[in-house]
Parts: sequence; C-alpha cells; structure tokens
Amino acid sequence: MRIPFPERVPIDGVALFAITLFVVQWLEGTPLYFRFGSAVFILIAALAFNTAGGLTRASGVYVFFYSTLVVIVGLCYKAFLGEPAQSNLLDPRTTIEVYVGGITAMLAAVIVSSRFRRKTGLLQHVLKESQMYRASVGCMLFGVVGASVIWLLGSTRLETAFTQLNQLIPLGILIGVMYEIRRSGGTRSINLPIVLVGIYSFWGWGLMAFSKQGMLLPLVCWLFPVCALRFRLSALQVLSVLAGVFLVFYYLVPYAQYGRSQVDETMTFDQRAAVTYKLLEHPEQTRQTYNEVESSGAGTVGEYFDTPQGFWDRLQFISIDDSIINVTDQGKVFGLFPIKAAMLNAIPHIFWPDKPMYNFGNAYAHEAGLPISEEDTGTGISFSPTAEAYHMDTWVGVLVVAPLIWFVLFVVYDSLFGDLRATPWGLLVIAMFSHFASEGMLTGVIAQLTFGTEALLFCALFAAWVAPVFASAVLPRPSMGAASAMQPRLP
Repeated sequence: MRIPFPERVPIDGVALFAITLFVVQWLEGTPLYFRFGSAVFILIAALAFNTAGGLTRASGVYVFFYSTLVVIVGLCYKAFLGEPAQSNLLDPRTTIEVYVGGITAMLAAVIVSSRFRRKTGLLQHVLKESQMYRASVGCMLFGVVGASVIWLLGSTRLETAFTQLNQLIPLGILIGVMYEIRRSGGTRSINLPIVLVGIYSFWGWGLMAFSKQGMLLPLVCWLFPVCALRFRLSALQVLSVLAGVFLVFYYLVPYAQYGRSQVDETMTFDQRAAVTYKLLEHPEQTRQTYNEVESSGAGTVGEYFDTPQGFWDRLQFISIDDSIINVTDQGKVFGLFPIKAAMLNAIPHIFWPDKPMYNFGNAYAHEAGLPISEEDTGTGISFSPTAEAYHMDTWVGVLVVAPLIWFVLFVVYDSLFGDLRATPWGLLVIAMFSHFASEGMLTGVIAQLTFGTEALLFCALFAAWVAPVFASAVLPRPSMGAASAMQPRLP
C-alpha cells in the first residue's frame, strides 16, 4: 500500500462532498446562509489548494492545514454528531462570512504569488546524496547533545536563540528516512539511529513535556518521506501505524492535556518524572479524569459541540474564532499594532536587550471572555489567522492585510523550497506548517517569515556543511570509493 501525496484534489469529488454536507446540515436544522457558506468555503479551499500545487508546495500546504483544521474538520464532526452547524455560536452569520472572505483572499494570494515564485527552490540542491546518512546522524546527535550542553551552561539568552533555530532532531529523522528508502531501493525506511532518536523524542519532547506535538513528531517525520517517496507499506506496517495513532489519540492526548495542569515551571526533573509515571501507570483512569474535568467546563464560551469531545474540540477553531468575531462586531476593534509588534520582534535581543514581549492571543481571549482568570497573562490562546485579521481591522484586515502577508509568505517559501518532496527541509516545512497554519494566527505568519525562515536556513546549511563533520565523532570515515545514494525520483 502506498499513501498518496496529493498534488490536487478532484473538484467534482469536492463538489459532491460539499453537496452531501449541505444536505446533512439541512436535515439537522442548519440555516441556509450557514449551509451555503460552508459549501462555498470548501469549494474555494479546494481551488486554492490545486492552484498552489497541492502538498508539493508550501502555499498548498498552508491552504490545506488552514482550511481543514480551522473549519472543515469542525463542520464535519458537528454534522456527524447531528448538531446544527450554527449552534453554540454567538455570531454565526458574520463568522461564516469571515471564513468565506478569508479563503477567497487566500486564493487571490495564491494566484498572484504563483506568478512571482521560482520554479526550482533555492535550497533544492544543497545536500549531496552521498552525505545524507552522515548528515542525518550529525543533525540528530547535535540536536540532542547541543541542547543539553547549552542547558548546562545556564545561558538563558543562548538557550532561547538555540531553541528558536533548533529543528535538527526532526530534520535528522527526515533525512535518515529519505536516505534509507533511496539506499534500499524502497525496501526499508528506518535504521538504528532513527529508532533511538525517535524514542528519545517521544519520551523527552512528548511524554515528559506533556506535548502532543512531541509525541507525534517521530511518526510524522517518518510518514512524510514515506508518502513523498511513495514507499510501499506492508499490511503489518499499516496496522502498526493505525494502532499507534489510536493509542496516541485515545490515551496519550488526554494524558498530555491533563498532565499540563499537574506541573509547573518550578518543578524539578524528578518531580515532573514522578507525575509522568503516576499518570502513565493507569492510562484509563487518567483519560476518565481528563474527561470529567472537560465535562465540568461544558457550556462555556468557546465550546462548539453540545458536549465535550476531547481531542475533537481541538481540531476546530470555529467556536473560539466566533467569540472574538462577536466582540469585534460589538465595536472592540483591536487595531494593527500586533502586525507592527510582530515585525519589530524580528530584531535580535543583542540589538534590543529590553525588547517587549507580547501575548496577543491571551489579550484576545480576555476580550472574548474565554474561561481564563483575569490574573492569567501567560497562557497562550490561539485563534485562526482570519479571525485575528478581522479583529484587528474588520474587513480591511481580512481582504487587504491578510492576503498581502500571505502573498509574501507564499512567494518566499515557494521560492526557497520549490517541490517539497525533493528535500528533507521541504518536508520539514510541511511539519511546521501543519501546526502554525491553523494556530499561528496572522502575526504567526510574520514570525514564520522571520524566525521560521532563519531556523530552516540554519538547519539546511548545518545539515549540508556541519552535520557530516560532526557525525565523524561517532561514525568511521567513509571509504573513497563509496557509492552515492540513489537519486530522488519524484512521483
């Protein structure tokens, strides 16, 4: 079995899906304006995805994860539960209008940016095939050792800078999987270094940090090259992946969500480990406790479904976006200062030691009346890019400011990385966009253009020039006659 890596989706199939959802929503009591808006959003999102080049281009990846995780998954699960799509929303008419306007503006940004982007990515031929294994080992080794050394040095500024740039462990896994597939002619996809670092990442970045992203990272970094290089999976591998995904979503996601409330920054490593062991010892009890906590908060602002749905509550932004859109329609327009602040934030601390730090998501949450205490100014709350654009400057934000920022993002990333299937940093872009396209807000796009681009450039150049040398500490020197790895073949 080969998992597809779609370049486009059939518009007739998407139209049939949109019509089916339209009918189901009608039977469930959803008003015409919301049904029509939902169908139009899905059709325009599919057109934008195809125009961008599907998952082969950074712009297509952004469109995909924005449209699915912000809107489409929530609409479909709402229909599955038999609930009217507009229920539990404060301002459903404006909310669906904002989504349709936003995806239309995104389509315009895709169309215009495609005329300015390079056909071949600037970073597409940085790493030699013969250096891939050593680059993989070097990246993973330095990602583990370098972070530990910097932590021991106790330099907060150095640790912050390295954290912003350090994507070396996921990059090392991506390079290693691509290398193993090519070298074996499509018969293997992992090797010992990948397994060891995958376990380290799952435990240290996932379980100990109570991070869903950390727990899924090894699987995602294995899956992307498997799809991009059309690796044939056996029945056992498919069943193993499905079983792993079930365990993560059924047990470990509730564990991570509940575990975060049981730890704080003042805890030592041993104290955090004790909490980890306690919650993992009885996973079913942990899951039930989490569900009880979630049930106690049902009916508050920001809830979309009639009853708590666990992880599904976090695969949609419709309700939380609606809360801030409703506040905006009451006359509380925030202004464009967050855009200016995000641009100024790109200035390094060395040139601006007293640079202020803002948490606009938290400020928006207080304005919207979301269930966080008045004294809480540190919790990060995410809204979709479109909702933030509307809150900053209503329709000017959605139809002018947002597409201009998306245009720059699409031109820069499509020109830097080209076909994402061709390089490990192209696949790393997919991993990064899968998170920030929905949760990063519009100001997060600017952060991706600055800090995100710096991190990707650092990782690509480190992998090509430094990692192979660093790997020499643990690997024997390559023989002079060693054959290079198989050249990539794009599907």
